[in-house]
Amino acid sequence: MLDIKQADKAVKALLGYIEKKGETKSQLMDEDQHVWLIIATKKFSDESKAKPHRIPLKHSIIAPDAEVCLFVKDPQKDYKRLLEQKNVESVSKVIGVSKLRAKYKPYEAKRQLCASYGMFLADARVVAVLPKLLGKTFFLKKKQPIPVDMTKGDLKKEIERAMGSTYMHLTSGTCMAVKVGLTSQSASEITANIQTAMPYIIAKIPRQWKNIQAINLKTNDSIALPIFNSLPDEGISRITVNSKKGKAATSGVDIEMEGSDEDEDEDEDDE
Repeated sequence: MLDIKQADKAVKALLGYIEKKGETKSQLMDEDQHVWLIIATKKFSDESKAKPHRIPLKHSIIAPDAEVCLFVKDPQKDYKRLLEQKNVESVSKVIGVSKLRAKYKPYEAKRQLCASYGMFLADARVVAVLPKLLGKTFFLKKKQPIPVDMTKGDLKKEIERAMGSTYMHLTSGTCMAVKVGLTSQSASEITANIQTAMPYIIAKIPRQWKNIQAINLKTNDSIALPIFNSLPDEGISRITVNSKKGKAATSGVDIEMEGSDEDEDEDEDDE
């Protein structure tokens, strides 16, 4: 089990690192970044699905100014009308499958579409055809469309529920990434999100805690800060984090929060 007090110390250390990194560049980092849980499992999974698992959060991680795009069945005008009838105002753009196929075929068009919106939703009935139409860009940017049930009577609540959650995509590998916060949020809000999300995340992983090798916390371009580690033949190990000194230590391994450029390059992922 994850020690939430240690996770809280790690969150504070990570936010402190982000702030200090901005100051060393003579400016604060204005861009809001996601905070990720990177979960490593001991064994490969044989389950890989396009439809993600919804993970509830205490605090939404959708930026207040983020625009939302919704992919729907044809004709798209019917769904624009439906959103108006259901008083759904949180969706900025509606794109039908035919328009997506015709207008966004070039790679550059897909890239610009991906960069234009903070979140993508999709009618659950068209989710299966989207990976081929959207290409790798959305996958690499971790912006896979989130399925919503467009037949729901309370469509506004359905979309708000989707926007207030995070999502976990099971892969055929041993590593998964789940968004749990924003760098603009307080440490207590991010920690509350981790505490809320963890039971749901673990429940979706085969063999649950027995299959968890490590859990790390990071932003898109920060170092990875370990908060949980299962050591071979030594049972469960939790990470001790000293947020005052800005370092984390486990089993004799120290992670300096100041971080050299070389360390940061080695720890960067493709999130």
